[in-house]
Amino acid sequence: MKNLEKTLKSVTENPKYIFRLTVQGAMVGIFAGLMVCLYRFLLAGSESVLRDYLSIIHGNVLYIVLFFIALAVMGLLIDWLTKWEVDSAGSGIPQVYAEVKGHMEANWAKVLFSKIVSGVLTALGGLSLGPEGPSVQIGGMAGKGIAKLFHGSKTDELRLILVGSAVGITAAFNAPLAGVIFVFEEINHGFDKTLVFIALVAAIVSDFISKAIFGQSTILSFPIYDIPLESYWILVVLGVMIGLLGYVYNVGMIRSSDLMKNLKIPSWLKFVLVFMVSGVVALMLPEISDGGHFMMDMLDVTIPSLGVLVVLLVMKYIFSMFSFSSGAPGGIFLPILVLGAYIGAVFGSVVVGPLGLEHDLIYKFIVISMAGFFAATVRSPITGIVLLAEMSGSTGSLVAMVIVSLIAYVIPTLLGNEPIYESLYDRLLLNKNREFVKKPSKHVLSEYLVPLDCNYINFKIKDIPFPKNAIVVSVIRNGKYIIPTEDFHIKYGDQVQVLTDVNDYPYVREEIEELFGG
Repeated sequence: MKNLEKTLKSVTENPKYIFRLTVQGAMVGIFAGLMVCLYRFLLAGSESVLRDYLSIIHGNVLYIVLFFIALAVMGLLIDWLTKWEVDSAGSGIPQVYAEVKGHMEANWAKVLFSKIVSGVLTALGGLSLGPEGPSVQIGGMAGKGIAKLFHGSKTDELRLILVGSAVGITAAFNAPLAGVIFVFEEINHGFDKTLVFIALVAAIVSDFISKAIFGQSTILSFPIYDIPLESYWILVVLGVMIGLLGYVYNVGMIRSSDLMKNLKIPSWLKFVLVFMVSGVVALMLPEISDGGHFMMDMLDVTIPSLGVLVVLLVMKYIFSMFSFSSGAPGGIFLPILVLGAYIGAVFGSVVVGPLGLEHDLIYKFIVISMAGFFAATVRSPITGIVLLAEMSGSTGSLVAMVIVSLIAYVIPTLLGNEPIYESLYDRLLLNKNREFVKKPSKHVLSEYLVPLDCNYINFKIKDIPFPKNAIVVSVIRNGKYIIPTEDFHIKYGDQVQVLTDVNDYPYVREEIEELFGG
């Protein structure tokens, strides 16, 4: 017991250990920050090239033919890259989720190369895919690369993957707090104070790098006005509407992905056809091409007419659904925010006149709806609220965002709809082509928070059916580490630390999360 206590303190309370992790966190902030900024820079350049080409292509048959030939080649390259590194396909967030849960063991260097190159190709092709999901995976894999450099424990490797994931959101949006919160709310689903500390270090470092490269201005520059208190009831209406639309979005994305997956055509032909359709969209309705920066810029200049807003909203949703269902590397983060912005613009355009509100309040509805739609689809309301506060550089909309986000969160939950990333994660694990590869034996120390509704509160450890291949080595209670005996009683708020082998970790984690109602 004394040896176990000594070992545990060496990796939890030892100042040298914390200092080493802090240095590694800073290095993740630098490396992951540079990788995500490189990706962001290349995507912006690719979108600019596409826009410039589209401006000169009309009426020139030769240019149009060359454009579609290039799109076919891009589709073939995407097919090759996603076969060369299968873990680079799709959003990237479900892959990171699977990695930290032990169901995947990705090659970090191959994923970095494939994700960045294929992301540039999808941007050049005009697919309606966002950069933020891939940025999370790029950051996570950069964190894994730093962990491999230091030859640390598997526990530290998983921590640095999560730290890198926070950097992905930070560098993509200039939003360090949202990046850290996203990791805990959406990926880790638990509280680890050591992880919080090093994630904040990495986020601040990467935020400095991002702002040094792209500037310190906020992503959104909308004027923000206050909604009169007597008109707050319309936030309830907006929340219900966004909740229902979030349900429609999630169902549509999953069903279209399943439909595309069941098509009996070669993958190379599927990607070629997807890029060809994207080319047609770019020629006919270029506003909805790419992740959505152009559509956001349109709102920044002026609010289009109601009819234009509705058309762009519907077509963006359909094209986003089509693009993502192809399995091409790219995320849904930015398209979700863009759709939320246009929902808010439509809602604002409808209500400001009849209610006698200021016209510029439409921008307030845009910001609120972005947070609300994020809560309705991703089901991470705190991340969405903090993200939009950082993106707009204003906390003046916090109360309104909380009201709308909570209602938008509840509606699809009551309808039995799963969060979009959890649905994608489940489908990722169902992939029959993925086989679990046994790894060399290595210990993983994982942590689980005992929630208020846990069925085993006040139970003795010996009476809780923990997996046989797992050992409860420590409990953190009121900030103190306790080495528990078999008769130790579990309380609400305890942080239970469990030691297991890396090969058993995925299944042990699932069983314990089920025990604690996670």
